[in-house]
Amino acid sequence: MNRNDSGHDLRRPSLATIRARAQKGRYREVGSWPARHWARPTAVYGTWVAVRLRLSAHQVTLLALIAGLAAAGGIATGTRVGFCAGVVLVWLMYWLDHVDGQVARLLGTASLEGVYLDYLLHHATTLALGFAMGHGLAVRTGRPGWSLAGAAIATGWTLISLHNDCKYKTFFQVLKRTHGSYLVEGGSGGRPEPPPPRPKQGWPALAWPFFKICEIHVLLFQWLGLGVMSLVGPALFTITWQGWTVIMAVVAPVLGLGRIVRAIRSERVSNEFSIWFKPISGNRTPASLKVD
Repeated sequence: MNRNDSGHDLRRPSLATIRARAQKGRYREVGSWPARHWARPTAVYGTWVAVRLRLSAHQVTLLALIAGLAAAGGIATGTRVGFCAGVVLVWLMYWLDHVDGQVARLLGTASLEGVYLDYLLHHATTLALGFAMGHGLAVRTGRPGWSLAGAAIATGWTLISLHNDCKYKTFFQVLKRTHGSYLVEGGSGGRPEPPPPRPKQGWPALAWPFFKICEIHVLLFQWLGLGVMSLVGPALFTITWQGWTVIMAVVAPVLGLGRIVRAIRSERVSNEFSIWFKPISGNRTPASLKVD
């Protein structure tokens, strides 16, 4: 039986116990609006159900993945019913993505494998949903070119989301090949921190609103708006969907490529590494870090 230090059965916890043990610190203050005001507060009820069904955090993550891929499948049908079902499922995916972390914190099963699975969920659903938005139009209109637009959206979103993953993998390559030690001064120590302020000038200021519309918590409301529009009338729904797809098929790849080019030209990866990791005397950095 899984019990905490007080002897309470964590497989039949009260909602108060879940809120005390499973909620992140400052969960009402930091993060996106739907996370702060909806997903995190209501995820305690999903956690309450999940632990009684004896679901692990990994299993909840897999359910979120299934919901996300099913959402893409619904959107890809090109029908109004399929699109609305997809919208419901993508919101379910987002919600379950908060339940899994609460289950892990409640049961004390948080692990690197859970983080790994979570990242796989994000990347897989990003690809599937991006392509589905174009392919659904191709099916609906009978014009295959929309599938190419979907591929452009999926590629752009993936480049944006892979930026940090590739950067941190680069950090790991340096750490793995260096003989010596580093003092880690970056990160938030597991504590949620406020997002950086909105940039005021240059490319970052121009690109900021476009990056925002590609974030999942903003996309949720875009999909919801399109779903509501599908109930208003098929003609208006199709026109709006087409306009959204054209804009996103241009914006997403440009943002993804722009972020990569800027990171390389400004040596942002090297600069961030030097901020996060302070070498301790005796370090010998390898002459070449080129990955074979």
